[in-house]
Amino acid sequence: MKMHIYKFSCPYEFIISEHYSMKLGLKSINVKVLLLYLFLAVVNMSFFTMMVYENQIDLITENSKYHVKELTEDLVSSIKKLSADMGKGGILPLKDRDNAVREIAGLIKTKILNKDKTANFIIFNETGTLLYQSRPDFTLSKSDIKNGITAITNLDYSGRPFYSTVDEKSYTISFYIPHKLAFLGDSIMLLKIEVKELKNRLDELYILILVILCCIALFHVVFAVIFNRMFIRPIQSLHGKSLAISRGDLDARAEVQRSDEIGELGNAFNSMADSIREKINSLEFYNQMMEDELDMAGGVQKLIYPALDGDRRFNYAIYHKSLGKVSGDYYDIFNFSDSGIGCLLVDVSGHGVPAALVTMVVKEIFNRDARAHADPADLLRYMNTEILKLLIKDGMLAGIFCTAVYLVIDKNNVLHCCNAGHQQVLIVKPKKMKLSKISASGGPIGISEEMNDFYKSGATRVESGDKIIMFTDGIIEPMNHKGDQFGIEGLQASIRKSYMAPGKTIVQTIIDDLTAHIETEELKDDATIFLIEVK
Repeated sequence: MKMHIYKFSCPYEFIISEHYSMKLGLKSINVKVLLLYLFLAVVNMSFFTMMVYENQIDLITENSKYHVKELTEDLVSSIKKLSADMGKGGILPLKDRDNAVREIAGLIKTKILNKDKTANFIIFNETGTLLYQSRPDFTLSKSDIKNGITAITNLDYSGRPFYSTVDEKSYTISFYIPHKLAFLGDSIMLLKIEVKELKNRLDELYILILVILCCIALFHVVFAVIFNRMFIRPIQSLHGKSLAISRGDLDARAEVQRSDEIGELGNAFNSMADSIREKINSLEFYNQMMEDELDMAGGVQKLIYPALDGDRRFNYAIYHKSLGKVSGDYYDIFNFSDSGIGCLLVDVSGHGVPAALVTMVVKEIFNRDARAHADPADLLRYMNTEILKLLIKDGMLAGIFCTAVYLVIDKNNVLHCCNAGHQQVLIVKPKKMKLSKISASGGPIGISEEMNDFYKSGATRVESGDKIIMFTDGIIEPMNHKGDQFGIEGLQASIRKSYMAPGKTIVQTIIDDLTAHIETEELKDDATIFLIEVK
């Protein structure tokens, strides 16, 4: 169980960290609005341009067609009158038909060509046979023949005297006038007239459209500036102030003087900032109080650890480092009156204050009752029973347990050991060049009284030079950047490198190898090594 002590140097990172990471680009509201506005402006201008262009083109074309239509209708009336004057007697002989065609051609020149020098005409029949050309280079195309047939069809079914088409590229209007004259049979006159006025009107239309587009663009620019000042800038201001607060500037406030919803949002933001500043100041005050109390608790806890300077029978080496200011690891030693010693190492679950409080309870039980229990298994059973009474009595400590290893070395150098769910004890025998584990069994303390039936002590003899090594899981569980633990193998490898050296050197070698493995001196758990060397 970890004790979290929070720092507040960047007090708002936990509130708007995602906004702080937002970069300019497509995620920016300014860019999004700009792209949307440009799209709407282009659509609006394109639609307006197409509408004006189509309407004006239709108007210009219809005016031009109407002007030419008057000439054409006058021509059609004249041709019918000419037909009536030439008589009604069936189809004329070929010679007379040629004369009739020349008469019609002369009539066209009088009615059209003398008024419009750009006009040209052809007279042809349904099969595409040319009856007359105003100019040798003015020829008949397949589309002209098709349009001529369309003109005859329109005359038969709708009574329309002619069919017309407009070529906007060459600015010409083509009229297909069908003749149903007795002396000629079915024939069509193709009349093409260049409408210079159409070109001039189109040029004027393009200039008009350009002017209109410039006006629309100017309107959109003005509207965009106003929209930006009314909506985008206040939002960007709020965003900037929120980022300033996220970096720790608690004095940042929104400067939005408005009476609408955006103004209310700015006021709400400032109220929120004031409230958060007040709460942060309060949290910092209580956090400092907690830090001071933990410093005091850490100082008090250090007093419960024994000073191990060695004696005539044993040397001791200790490495102890807590994760926080207080520790859940506890070690102790008890000297019996017959020159025997009892050594205890405890690892309480979790970290911080609750674990530290349990270590003080363990020290009290150990110092009070160690002499009454010469067998390590008996002492661990007693500790399990007493700690369970405490945990049941105070429900707030429920769920906390501890692992422990307790060993007794009597006056005859016989080592008795019992393990309560803890890491196995290692014993180094330099004379035999042997590193082994001491077998002992039992479950963790503080889980159930049923564990009392499983505590068993094991015994082995030690001799001068032997080193007994106890450790907590904070030594073997740290991992490197690859996720590999230091492990029992790493610990044994460190011991083998220096097993002939004094105990303090062995402990230092282990710590150096552990630090090199995890590539940092910051451990993730309380860590303790307790080494006893037999003189």
